[in-house]
Amino acid sequence: MELQLFTNALLYMVVSLGAGYLLRSVKDEDGHPRLKWYVSGMIIGVVCALANAVLLETIFGGGFKLDQVLGTFMGGLGTGLLIGIPIGLITGWDMSRRYFTFVDAWLLLFKIVIIYVVIGGTVSSLAVPKYSGEQWWDFVVFGFAQGGIYALIALGYTLVYGILFMINFAHGEVFMSGAFTAFFVAQRMAQPGPEGELPFLETNPLMSLLIVFLVAMGTSTIIAVTLERVAYRPLRRAPRLVPLITAIGASFFLQYTFRGFYGSGVEAYPPVPALRGDLLVSDLMLVVALGVVFGLGALLLIPLYRYLKKTVGVLKNLSWAPFIIVALVLIGVAYLLVPFLQGLFVSAVNGAFPPSPAAMEEFEVATRGEMPLPISRIQFVVIVSSVLLMLGLYYYVQFTKVGKAMRAVAEDKDVAALMGIDVDRVITMTFALGAILAGAAGVLYALIFRQVHFFMGFIPGLKAFTAAVLGGIGNIPGAMLGGLFLGVFESVGPSLFLEGLGIPAAYQLKDVIAFTMLVLVLIFRPTGIMGVELSKKKA
Repeated sequence: MELQLFTNALLYMVVSLGAGYLLRSVKDEDGHPRLKWYVSGMIIGVVCALANAVLLETIFGGGFKLDQVLGTFMGGLGTGLLIGIPIGLITGWDMSRRYFTFVDAWLLLFKIVIIYVVIGGTVSSLAVPKYSGEQWWDFVVFGFAQGGIYALIALGYTLVYGILFMINFAHGEVFMSGAFTAFFVAQRMAQPGPEGELPFLETNPLMSLLIVFLVAMGTSTIIAVTLERVAYRPLRRAPRLVPLITAIGASFFLQYTFRGFYGSGVEAYPPVPALRGDLLVSDLMLVVALGVVFGLGALLLIPLYRYLKKTVGVLKNLSWAPFIIVALVLIGVAYLLVPFLQGLFVSAVNGAFPPSPAAMEEFEVATRGEMPLPISRIQFVVIVSSVLLMLGLYYYVQFTKVGKAMRAVAEDKDVAALMGIDVDRVITMTFALGAILAGAAGVLYALIFRQVHFFMGFIPGLKAFTAAVLGGIGNIPGAMLGGLFLGVFESVGPSLFLEGLGIPAAYQLKDVIAFTMLVLVLIFRPTGIMGVELSKKKA
């Protein structure tokens, strides 16, 4: 199997490069290739497909199980077209350059191998399916939940880089510090009372989670702000390599400091009983009710906010008061109205969409509101929480005065200082924002994986850095997109790409997929998906 994969990949390399050089040699009077790159690419793809179909029964052919479905020749031709056309297009594009060097040829071979593995493994996995549609859905949902966590951590990297143009490699430990500290609070709330009362985590899950999140975000913020003040601020004018080395040293310092405080063992995060099981339709109606109340309430309370801004917000040190007052009013209204609206929505759904007798028997339910949805409660909470936090950060950076100051400092610190902006305060606020998101990500990570330890921030931190680079370092929407993409790619990739190639225990290679993505991005698009070319001053 391994030998045939190697020889089949070799076939695509030889045919694509050979056909590419032949087509490249066909030039007009001015020395330019006569054929457009995409025409050359299609020709190369068809030639690859025909060669694969003819040689399918030899050691050089590869059907990737499609020959079991379509027959020998058609399976080889179909597989050849699916793999050969993308290879041909990338070959035609690269060889359309005026100068095609030896280094370009090596990079092209690397691209051909990646395309071969990804498309060949996908064809093999889907031609003779091993997993059901429900299982693929579970992979995708878990990928989005995991990607949301990566995105929250990646935003801390991209915020700091956008301001200081440095990579804060200690950010993974900021993520760890919040989750590990909040574990002890969650553990205490999960214990029953002295007279056998139910644990606070079970009787008041919403309040318990709120406390855990606040502890995690507060701890991470304190660590990050202290780190900025002690380790990074004195080195702000130093050469770029100095704060980078400092960040690596701070990462090790925080790891072993928390090991000394909390121990080296792996701690099991207490489960939240309210988040067990699949999401029900009635749970979804609760989310809809919350969205309606907070959405309409925020619009209706805008006049109150503006009035408080003019009366209370102008007072010294009380600029924060209008937002807090309006938020408390909104939470009070939601506390009173949400249960009523949830019941109203559930009744409407039960009346409009009664379950079929077969569904009632299968799921042992009597109404539509009791029907489970194909997503667990924990995954739903993680995805929704991460999306809301990302949207909140984007709004804060784009539409508030502090966000405008952050963008000004990112553009030019010296000019921003001349305009009256407190640069040190803005940088501290940037570290605090990244830490708040990292602390929240730590709790979400612990809810899904149920484990915390002093070294837990290293791998997620590296993957979040990969996500930030993938999306475009310094670009906030890019970090969000990169995190989600990496999470889904890492969840689906082993089963989709690697198992189809016959690689045993493919899921153990999910970290390899993530870091291979980083290498590919750095080689072929260093600016990332949404990145832009930077000037020498910012690069």
